[in-house]
Amino acid sequence: MDITQDQKQIMILWNDFVRRQGVIVDAHVPWACEAFSRFHGQNLVRRPGELWYWRLFLIKLWNDNLIDARTMNNCNLILERYQGNVPASAKG
Repeated sequence: MDITQDQKQIMILWNDFVRRQGVIVDAHVPWACEAFSRFHGQNLVRRPGELWYWRLFLIKLWNDNLIDARTMNNCNLILERYQGNVPASAKG
């Protein structure tokens, strides 16, 4: 199956990130998703295709029970903050 350049880039970034951070067990995946969103968020919001595939990857992780809805929400809040789309009351 063919993949887009955006999909390939997200997988390269993710695999590099988890390797460098030493993510070796499933229990670390929620932390890694939030940390990845913080670390790469500023660049992701400038690249809509990569941002879309990152969010799609989060859904896949959720479907595979590797993250929960709270982690997905936290990741999206992080990304929305980089986009400047979060009301002040939600910034905590």
